Amino acid sequence: MRVHELIRGSLSMKGREMHINKLVLSGVFGVSLIITACSDQGSQQTGIANPVGEKADVIQLSYDPEKYTKGLELYQGACASCHGKQGEGALNWQQKATQGKAKPPPLNGTGHAWHHPMHILKGVVRNGTARLGGNMPAWKDKLTDEQIQNILYWMQSQWPKEIYNAWYLNNQEALRNRARGKK
Repeated sequence: MRVHELIRGSLSMKGREMHINKLVLSGVFGVSLIITACSDQGSQQTGIANPVGEKADVIQLSYDPEKYTKGLELYQGACASCHGKQGEGALNWQQKATQGKAKPPPLNGTGHAWHHPMHILKGVVRNGTARLGGNMPAWKDKLTDEQIQNILYWMQSQWPKEIYNAWYLNNQEALRNRARGKK
């Protein structure tokens, strides 16, 4: 149907309404497309402030092959039997096990580990989750702080960039709150 037919009245009332709706939607879409294409906002980078106050387009976990290798070896020896070889977690991890305990969650960015700041992640590895209703053993007598850090480094290297960025911002906020005396 053409616009001039609509104007001349050759369409039924229902047909006109549908055609007008299509025209309006097309116009709105076209104007939006033109505004977006002509604006310079798309070319501006919205950086995220990093801890030293500089802008960064993407926050990246700096790659350290030694930490990665040590973390992977430690993870495979201490964590993989419960959390899976690649941190995929237990099947149906969100459902309680038959004993009512929490199942091992994924650590690869698909679970909830990334919601927690570093001091919480370290605390969970050190102290386990028995007091929280889980089965994870405490590793404080078996792993040093550096080993725990290497495991967490490897774990975070498995996260998608978007997940790591979200975690990083959350962790920075937690650090600021801790510096102000909040928990």
